[in-house]
Amino acid sequence: MTQPYQRFARHYQEGHYTQFARWVSETVFPHFQQALSFQPQSLLDLACGTGIFAVHMAAQGLRVTGLDISPHMLEIARETAREQGAAVTWVQADMSQLNLGESFDCVTCFFDSLNYLLKADELARAFQAVSAHLKPGGFFIFDMNTIYGLAVSWQRFPYNLNEDSADYLELMGTSYDYELNIADVRFIMFEREGERWARYEELHRERGYYLDDILLMLAQAGLQPGYILGDPLSLRALAENDGRVWITAQKPG
Repeated sequence: MTQPYQRFARHYQEGHYTQFARWVSETVFPHFQQALSFQPQSLLDLACGTGIFAVHMAAQGLRVTGLDISPHMLEIARETAREQGAAVTWVQADMSQLNLGESFDCVTCFFDSLNYLLKADELARAFQAVSAHLKPGGFFIFDMNTIYGLAVSWQRFPYNLNEDSADYLELMGTSYDYELNIADVRFIMFEREGERWARYEELHRERGYYLDDILLMLAQAGLQPGYILGDPLSLRALAENDGRVWITAQKPG
């Protein structure tokens, strides 16, 4: 079983998963800009994946850096940027060990990517790195899966058929460790190769964090939380049964 976003990277880009990134690019992030009265000129997108959000923001005229740990996702991101004529700086790195030597007006991290940091000290280091790369007055905007989302919502459907085409079949199985608050997601991929089918698997793991711990780590990193939302469009506050939390935090200055 391979590490996340290797074989799966291409199927991620070709499947329905990119709909979330397009929604964030075209609807959610502009809504946050309006709510915060904030017009950044530079942006660092952590866990940028295949670069949909980063490329979109570069097309709006921002100076954009996209960072991801997966070389396979970044390969697709670079190709996307070339096709659209977008100037984006791409960096392969671990967001919990970030040191770019420059600062930005805004840092983002979407699609529950921070949940992939399975240790609290990794998440704390990521927040500290964000603070170090933000200009005074800048904003950190991100989302995370909640414990309710991972432990309850995901487990309602432990097996899913995600894709079923003439050349590709994708199954997803989920489980949850209630002591560690870690969800395991197995992607089982069947690819047609000539007259035969080849089977591949990837294991993705996400940890749920208590909101109080997230807010404490943000404060320790010198970031002041603002919005804590269950719905980013209505700006509705987070509820107990929300599967995803949207948070904005500002670096004083």
